[in-house]
Amino acid sequence: MRSSRRCRDYFDDRGFTLVDTPIFTPNACEGTTTLFETEYFDQKAYLTQSGQLYNEATAAAFGKVYCFGPTFRAEKSKTRRHLMEFWMVEPEVAYATLEDTMQLAEGLICFIIERVLTRRRTQLEVLERNTSILENLSRPFFRA
Repeated sequence: MRSSRRCRDYFDDRGFTLVDTPIFTPNACEGTTTLFETEYFDQKAYLTQSGQLYNEATAAAFGKVYCFGPTFRAEKSKTRRHLMEFWMVEPEVAYATLEDTMQLAEGLICFIIERVLTRRRTQLEVLERNTSILENLSRPFFRA
């Protein structure tokens, strides 16, 4: 039987609010100047690099938020493997400590690994991947 759990479920089950952040933004949010520029209602606009700028504000209002959407990077690259567009999940938590953030990240990683092992084990076997490392992963992760 196929699992119906989604990556979004990880955040939804922990009381996060999904916030759909804008795809068009008036400026850079990652501190860079290489943006995809476009015209939007006769004004200059840019394709977003991240929903973080908006989620930092919404986290202050809702406590725990996340966005899951397209992200665009216009940096020049010498490799064809450079991604210009990809989807990214970005959580933001108001007043989170470093320990809170590490636990959230560990939980998400374990959630994704469990899902892959449950739903895509056959594909991993076809690719002759050793899954024992993934099967033996446990929390808390090592911290130096």
